Amino acid sequence: MARSGRSGTAGKKPASGRAGRFLVGGPGRRTSLMRVSVLGLVPALALGVAIGGFTQIRADEPLILHAVAADTQFTLSGHGNGHGRGMGQWGAYGYAKNDGWSGERILSHYYGGTVLDSMPPAQMSVRLTAQDNSTLDVYSDAGLVVNGQRTAPGEAAHLTALPGGGAQVVVTSGCGGGVVWEAVTDHPWVDPVDLSPDRPADQFLKLCDNDAPYRGALGVVLDNGSARTVNLLDVEDYLLGVVPVEAKAEWADSGGAEALRAQAVAARSYAATEHRSSYADTCDTQDCQVYGGAGKEDPRTTEAVRSTAGAVLSRDGKIVATEFSSSTGGYSSGGEFPAVEDLGDALSPNHDWTVNLTAGQIADAFGVGELQSLKILSRNGFGTDGGRVTAVEVVGTGATVGATGIQFRQKLGLKSDWFTIGDGAGVVVAPDSESTVPESNSPSEDPSGTVTETQIEKKYRELGGETGTLGAPVGPEMQLPSEAGTFRVYENGTIIWTKVLGAQVVDANVLREWIPTGGS
Repeated sequence: MARSGRSGTAGKKPASGRAGRFLVGGPGRRTSLMRVSVLGLVPALALGVAIGGFTQIRADEPLILHAVAADTQFTLSGHGNGHGRGMGQWGAYGYAKNDGWSGERILSHYYGGTVLDSMPPAQMSVRLTAQDNSTLDVYSDAGLVVNGQRTAPGEAAHLTALPGGGAQVVVTSGCGGGVVWEAVTDHPWVDPVDLSPDRPADQFLKLCDNDAPYRGALGVVLDNGSARTVNLLDVEDYLLGVVPVEAKAEWADSGGAEALRAQAVAARSYAATEHRSSYADTCDTQDCQVYGGAGKEDPRTTEAVRSTAGAVLSRDGKIVATEFSSSTGGYSSGGEFPAVEDLGDALSPNHDWTVNLTAGQIADAFGVGELQSLKILSRNGFGTDGGRVTAVEVVGTGATVGATGIQFRQKLGLKSDWFTIGDGAGVVVAPDSESTVPESNSPSEDPSGTVTETQIEKKYRELGGETGTLGAPVGPEMQLPSEAGTFRVYENGTIIWTKVLGAQVVDANVLREWIPTGGS
């Protein structure tokens, strides 16, 4: 997966008016819960109005927000895997396999506004992140060159970066043998016996700890005091270790060879624009584009690289950073390149996906206390359900946090930022011994069929009745607007019942923040 910190938003479609919204007043409810605007919820004398007066209901606002149980589950259904910018790798495979598209046609589809171009031979410097904070310990079957001296086959060079750009060199007999010679050098590089590109495997440099082979040279440098290892090699050699780990070589066996050719051009163009640091153009992880060295090479992807040698994409005479991701989910996300429908992505194993998250996981990820509300505020407008999420609001008992869809994806480990919160969300089923929220506030019956009490009456009794904290009733049970539930007012508070909340006590002072004290 190629990712760039330079990717801009030029040409990006404005946020769509098709924004989705999901209020967590309770699980499994896509429609907004109604705001309770009932004048009769608090004692009449305190408000100076008659009990039973109602105001206009606003359906786009939530019921009085209560924390959602931490184990409440929400089902997120999404599309694609990755950022979705530029080419979708599974989509490229689908177009090659099912529609017979050439690599050139695949590239023109995903990278609108670019043209096929060429670049001269060049070198690439790659930070090998797994070697961070380590010495460089390396050998070669054909021998190597360090500090201007050629070693015997199998002898190992050990380099420790020094301040000022040099290195301490120790050459040993094998990786763990005795010292042959040592020196301090101002050229902190280990070179193969022949620095030309496309050398045979016996000339590759190999790391002592895992025998991982690399084409080109390996060197060390200090980055703010921390040791770094860098692989310097020809761009075409570099791509031989990129394409097989960014795409699937086996696609060539099932009609997808042209997708690999498209991948080679995209990877070359992306690499040509990389200048990450003063000591390395790029890195070897998906923060840049994945590079596995010579040990990951495959004849099928090697053919894709060599058949497109030097080919890049450009715009206005400049090579462009051709980002790509595993699966667009059916529509690329736009940005530097126009968003396009991606029918080829139907083959992707991540074209559609589903994940379940608890309210506790969501709340913890954003540090909002107990979760109260989750709102999808806007989408990019490309694809089903309004496309990728561009803005989210997470509300909890301790804080309200706004996030982009990308941030939401990253914090919760989602495969993409194109998702919906489905109707399948629900409370985790409680054991039979635990109470559940009754579906109705109608009077209950005992085994003999005798009517006993409503849920509000039951709650009132559990709290001590007239001798409890609520005091005596002020009026009868009454229905909330649009039959959303029922309520009853007492001297020192109110009990509300809804299918979502069950029977809950709400203090009058809290209600005054939600209930207007006058008006029509």
